Amino acid sequence: MPPERPRWPIWPWLLLMGALAVVLVVRFGGVTPPPEPRGERDPAVGRKLTYFRLEPLTDDSRQVTEADLEGKVTLVNFWGPWCGPCAMEFPHLVELEEHFRSRKGFQFFSVPSNQDPRDETGLRESVEQFLKQHQASFATYRDPQAETIIALTKAVELDNFAFPATLLLGPGSVVRGLWIGYVPGDETLMRQAVEKSLVELQRGM
Repeated sequence: MPPERPRWPIWPWLLLMGALAVVLVVRFGGVTPPPEPRGERDPAVGRKLTYFRLEPLTDDSRQVTEADLEGKVTLVNFWGPWCGPCAMEFPHLVELEEHFRSRKGFQFFSVPSNQDPRDETGLRESVEQFLKQHQASFATYRDPQAETIIALTKAVELDNFAFPATLLLGPGSVVRGLWIGYVPGDETLMRQAVEKSLVELQRGM
């Protein structure tokens, strides 16, 4: 009789199969990580912006301050003509601004800057070329010395500011949404958030 072959224990195989099953469930949709808190779910929502100063850049508009935010739904987009994600998002914002332009209580501020927001060298020329390329007809504003960006990061306790950044404010300068960076589909969520805020504004009048 040949010697009996040793039998391998079965429990390592069971552990391996169980681990593989967990990986497959997580990978293919049984368990998904929670969505990134952005837009109307951003922790900044509900905070109040107490400082807001913008100067006209590409037209003859007047200075904008926090007083201009009262009783309005305000969408503010911080961007740069040098920024790839900004260029991807920009056409959607042009369309969004055109969609809401005639709605009572809505206003939009487009705030371009250089890579260093405190450096405004050649900013007007590069922005005018960018606007022409994208057939954008709205005014743009500059944020002198990045004071409004700094105030925003302090007010909402933002660890990292990045371009593009889009801020939705309700009456009283209260943050209603914040999108840092650009993710395809953000423009749809922005439109829904603006619409919701405008409906609430009209109800409160």
